[in-house]
Amino acid sequence: MQKIDRYILLQMASTFSFFLIVLTLIFWTNRAIRLFDKLISKGHDSSVLFKFALLSLPSTATIVFPLACLAAAVFITNRLKLDTEVIILQNSGLSPWRIAKPFFIFGMFSMIVLGLITTVLLPHSKEELHKNQIELDNSLSARLLKEGKFIHPLKGVTFYIKKIDTDGTLQDILLHDRRNKDEIHTYTANLAFLAKNEYKTVLYMENGLIQSIRTEDLNLSTTKFESVAIDLSKFIDKKVSDRVYLSHLPTWLLIKSFRKNSDLAKFSRPMINLELHTRLHRPIFCFVATILGFACLMLGNHTRFGLGKQICLVLAAILIIKIIESYTTNLAISNHLLWPSIYLPSFIGIFISVLLLKISSGNFRLNGRN
Repeated sequence: MQKIDRYILLQMASTFSFFLIVLTLIFWTNRAIRLFDKLISKGHDSSVLFKFALLSLPSTATIVFPLACLAAAVFITNRLKLDTEVIILQNSGLSPWRIAKPFFIFGMFSMIVLGLITTVLLPHSKEELHKNQIELDNSLSARLLKEGKFIHPLKGVTFYIKKIDTDGTLQDILLHDRRNKDEIHTYTANLAFLAKNEYKTVLYMENGLIQSIRTEDLNLSTTKFESVAIDLSKFIDKKVSDRVYLSHLPTWLLIKSFRKNSDLAKFSRPMINLELHTRLHRPIFCFVATILGFACLMLGNHTRFGLGKQICLVLAAILIIKIIESYTTNLAISNHLLWPSIYLPSFIGIFISVLLLKISSGNFRLNGRN
């Protein structure tokens, strides 16, 4: 590798890292705020936010990587042209195809990295994120231990805690159970604490009162107690995580025939093909974005007014590719034999890049003769 290649690659790597961090923070912060509001509103500890945000990183990377590649390619090419470095390279005999070599290398490297993320890390992270979400939704402690709030964990059940001490002791508890239409029970206690094992969570209440009302004759009976244990598991409507999602399945399983696997048998062949080839296609767009950004900005000669037209051309090309992508996705869903159409947007992007580089090379040869 020549010095010029290393020079451009280092410039690309540093610029890509900058855009990757900035874009990741933008997308990540947006998701983190929504997660924070959701977790706090359900009574979960804010420390859980970091784990959820970390698990969402692979999903964010699938969006951010191509954007960072495009931004880095446009930025570096624009700077090379404005600083007349491209002119110097071309005067030394390097064609646009030769100058594009480090951009090709960087695009391929980014494609491989994102490919590992989409085929390996992304399915695993989505599955873990879903499992953690179900686990938190079923967490009795998180759903009931809210200080100074009336909680309704289940229809017909109301739970209230006035204060929670640092050692976990609950003060001034109220549990109102009106699920039984024939008899309504209200439990109150000065002190209580939770104890849980593998199978259930029990609320131990001390120095309290049980009030029971028969709805038939409105007869009220009261019972004082020193200690009583209540199984809280029956007061929580637990979610079951037995549903299989295509996005959670490992890539090697999608490659196998769906008839040989009970999990995949639940899904249609077009949906399996779409999920599999979408994972394989997303990384290619890193390569396309890098080459397309470089090729568009190589059009035209050096000007002190900048490359605004070329940058607009890049954005227009990306917009067209994304429109085609949405159309080909619908085609692949409608007919599983049309799965190659998923790769059509990337091939169109590569074709446009090659065409623009040929135009740039033609201008380069023409200028060389002159």
